[in-house]
Amino acid sequence: MRHAAFLLVISSFLLTAEVTVLRLLEDRVSHGQVLLFRSAAQVVLTTLWVSRVGLVGLRTNRPGAHFLRGALSAASWWLYYMNFRTLDLALATTLSFSTQIFVVALAWPLLGERVTGHRLAATLLGFLGVFVAAGAWNIETFDTRAVYGLGSAFLGAIMVVITRSLSQTERSGAIMFYMGLTVFAAALPQAWLAWRPLAPGDLLLLMLMGCLGTSATWFMVEAYKRAEASALAPYPYTRLVFSAAAGVLIFGESVAARTFVGAGLIIASSLYLVASESRRSKRAPASPVARARDA
Repeated sequence: MRHAAFLLVISSFLLTAEVTVLRLLEDRVSHGQVLLFRSAAQVVLTTLWVSRVGLVGLRTNRPGAHFLRGALSAASWWLYYMNFRTLDLALATTLSFSTQIFVVALAWPLLGERVTGHRLAATLLGFLGVFVAAGAWNIETFDTRAVYGLGSAFLGAIMVVITRSLSQTERSGAIMFYMGLTVFAAALPQAWLAWRPLAPGDLLLLMLMGCLGTSATWFMVEAYKRAEASALAPYPYTRLVFSAAAGVLIFGESVAARTFVGAGLIIASSLYLVASESRRSKRAPASPVARARDA
């Protein structure tokens, strides 16, 4: 458990480092170039994994599911990086946490899962947090750029649902490889049409950003392999601490009070859901399969 928690905190730190590098690039690179280098890094690093395990690691009977997840990733990444290029780091990070809220909201229409009172309460509390963080109660305080983060989170939630299905039959490296390849193909025309000459320093920053993002995703996957998601639920929120610190210390940002309040509500909704689901699973009788396994 401690090892998994450590991996998840490292992943949160690397994700913050990735978007910090992105902000340092400012407008010297196009959005297409950002997506191109980020996806290229994922393809290269997962190809190294393939060279170790062999082509059998990429064998799949579900190319359509991989393509769909990759296409959603291309759109989600575009919105995700726009979120961090245009908003303060703390607010952008807070909005990215809403993925889990959308996962709960989509559980019934996409997975047919029963919507309990606890899940409904947690979802409403989470959306209240998003509402507060974005300042949506006042037209003067509402930042319309928040739609980037919310759009990315919504698509990310659909990707989570697809990944749940894919992970039953596919290796993590294969999922990451096909996703990176699809995003790379989608980023090529964007980068070509908006290509900007790259100074050596900016080229190195783009490469670093790609490696940081890919490594963060890999650490995250490895963490959830070693411990249950419910046990690790609090640790991804360390990213908010890293993001707020980076925003204040590196970019001179000030974190609005509503961002803290909204983040608190979103975190509370997630932890409440984890606690209620844990109590519910303990009360539920063991299945015949589980009883036979434990006998």
